[in-house]
Amino acid sequence: MLSRRRFLTGLAAAGALGVTGCTVPSFPDPPTRERARCVPRAELARHGEIGAARLHYDIDGEPRPVHFDAGFHRQLESWWADWRETSGLGDANRIDNFGAWIDGRGACDSWHHAGRAFDLGRIRRDGDVLVSCREDVWAGTSDEPQRRRGYWALAAHLHIHFAHVLTYLFDAAHRNHIHLDNGLSGSGLSTFRPGSRVQVQVVQASARWLFDEPVEITGRLDAETRRAAESVLDSLGLRGGLTSADNWHAYLRAAAGRGQV
Repeated sequence: MLSRRRFLTGLAAAGALGVTGCTVPSFPDPPTRERARCVPRAELARHGEIGAARLHYDIDGEPRPVHFDAGFHRQLESWWADWRETSGLGDANRIDNFGAWIDGRGACDSWHHAGRAFDLGRIRRDGDVLVSCREDVWAGTSDEPQRRRGYWALAAHLHIHFAHVLTYLFDAAHRNHIHLDNGLSGSGLSTFRPGSRVQVQVVQASARWLFDEPVEITGRLDAETRRAAESVLDSLGLRGGLTSADNWHAYLRAAAGRGQV
């Protein structure tokens, strides 16, 4: 992870180069997982919007285009259109972020280096914050209960479209943004892997804060977590577990619709 000092130093040096908020540590890879690689910025498309949502840099609030892999940007646009409909926040028109592409400088260990990762900070309607991924800002405030609901509803919906989504539960470096990339799920929707800590975390967090199921957040798919997930699926008229792609997406979509309750 980039230290905060190193990040700010890089930002000052890079200016508008699209420096992002994080790099991603390595994980035990499934046999079919594609390995991250470096792509020169000149080979990527420069976008100032996702759908009709303007991209602003989260640190200074200024509009700033971001360099994306073309296929990844299309996935973000599909996610955005789906999220606006699912969340009921169709008037959202601005995404504050920490960027996508970052110069790997030979490391090539993160999908940020290929423009296939994105660090999401806040979703706004003009100047009004609708959903905040800035847990470092709202934790411990009077806004925390509602902000946390909106946060996990958003995280759940991101998990439909991307298999690799890192939240503040992953580590402290992600307290100011949600990281997402398509390195694991590629161009398709995600499927549930019982051994995925980040996927189990979103199940547990959404069960606890969106469905009022008393689940301990451990990152492990224990009996309590299975019971909570089955309870939610049963309320949706579904049988079986989360390894069914239909059940997985239905669970996440139900969670995504509860952020404003």
